Amino acid sequence: MFTDFFRGWTKTTLLKEATEEVDKMLDTTKDMYVFSMRVLMDNEKEVSDIYQLDQQLNEMQINVRKKVVEHLTINPRQDITSSLILVTIIIDIERIGDYAKNLIELAHHYPELLRGPYIDRIRKVEETITTNFTDTITAFKNADIELAQTVMEAHAHLAPEIEKIIEDILNDTTLKGREAVIYSLLARFLKRVSAHLKNVASSVVNPFHRLGYRPE
Repeated sequence: MFTDFFRGWTKTTLLKEATEEVDKMLDTTKDMYVFSMRVLMDNEKEVSDIYQLDQQLNEMQINVRKKVVEHLTINPRQDITSSLILVTIIIDIERIGDYAKNLIELAHHYPELLRGPYIDRIRKVEETITTNFTDTITAFKNADIELAQTVMEAHAHLAPEIEKIIEDILNDTTLKGREAVIYSLLARFLKRVSAHLKNVASSVVNPFHRLGYRPE
């Protein structure tokens, strides 16, 4: 798990810098997620350029990979597992940024204010994911195993709940086709955001070969 490396990270400057870059990526993706949801759910103005934020995120991902490779070139036998964990979880973090873009694009396709019982259910899902986002960031920065486990357990309960929302939407013959598509895509995107957060949280709990899976 990442925790053992975290305790001694000040000994390896390049990996320390890479981990700090991952921290920035997590903060950036949370900002992107919150911003995109407010635009979509509450019709707030797009005060930021989501595509520019995504480009910054991509640059941070490249920097992490570069620093990890440089570290392994200089210290080929040191912190190999931690290096693998870093370059693995940045994929999950970058994907969250992609889903934030997808959410903004949904708002472009459906500028009307989202209302109704399905949206009420989705707002509760959004609240849980926002909490999981904060907890994931805190767990990763502090190597907090218990908090990371909480995030993983929250996703395990949230995933089937979201699937039920999608099933209900698709079986609802009273919904217009356009609404059904928007609602179901919104729910699906939120499920993927939650899953990627779970994967990041798992890096604090699990050994490398079980990243993204429940602890044994």
